[in-house]
Amino acid sequence: MKKIVDIRNLKKSFCKGNVCVANNINLSFNEGEIFTILGTSGSGKTTFLRMLAGLEKPDEGEIFIDEQLVFSNNINLEPRDREVAIVFQNYALLPHLDVSSNILFGSNASKKELEDILEKTKLKGHETKYPHELSGGQQQRVALARAIINKPKILLLDEPLSNIDTELRNILRTELKEMIKSFNITALFITHDKEDAFFLSDRIAIMFGGDVLQVGTSKELYHNPSNLYCANFLGKFTKIGDNSYIRPENIKICENGNIKAIVKENIFYGNFNEIIAEVNGQDLLITSFDRSPNIGETINLSFEDKVLNF
Repeated sequence: MKKIVDIRNLKKSFCKGNVCVANNINLSFNEGEIFTILGTSGSGKTTFLRMLAGLEKPDEGEIFIDEQLVFSNNINLEPRDREVAIVFQNYALLPHLDVSSNILFGSNASKKELEDILEKTKLKGHETKYPHELSGGQQQRVALARAIINKPKILLLDEPLSNIDTELRNILRTELKEMIKSFNITALFITHDKEDAFFLSDRIAIMFGGDVLQVGTSKELYHNPSNLYCANFLGKFTKIGDNSYIRPENIKICENGNIKAIVKENIFYGNFNEIIAEVNGQDLLITSFDRSPNIGETINLSFEDKVLNF
């Protein structure tokens, strides 16, 4: 599989507060892949995107885009020469321009190319509308169309789903993934939201304090986290030993379970119950999709063979 982005030994620190936002990062993205940098605020993910785009200069390292060296100690190509495009969190549409003019802003695309992209992004018939006349999903499509009309090597998405209510967010996630895949474009998605990352990504890198802690598919990261931070960041877990932990859905309530527990709390969440049960003075968190024991009831538990050890 062809590498579109190859990042080698990338380093960046800010003098103010001696903050490291990139600590010897090595990553690569494949052609047609949606790759996500997942991390909390201050983890370094946005600075990483800006360095890739050429908006922030690294201290050291190398960046290759489609095998072209765009940054090293001796080379630092301008953003316009890197063949990248960015979709910002607020979409950055120009309010005084209609859909067609927003898409073509700063572009030399032909009328036919505009027609093609309007068709593919389901904006046909909305060409003369202004941003305030569009729905949130339509605004996202305009921003995406503007970003990809010049056929960039990589599409950079800086938290485009932040600050959107849950119902609309679910719709926009689906539309965004469908459009990126339909154009077979390589995309880097930056987010702090694990649900967005899990839904959109082919692979995910968890970032913290300028370090890439682990890279893998969502299933690989969730079921086989490399450390306690990654395990906790991606989902709930319960401690069952000195260095042993288990996801709550992997604790089963069953008649033949060899661990006795007393139910302390049972919270109903619609399609599952979250149960807190005490075993030898220790609280265990259990997710049950088929059982709803009463508070004070004694239950039998078994641990599936999915214990995490750190």
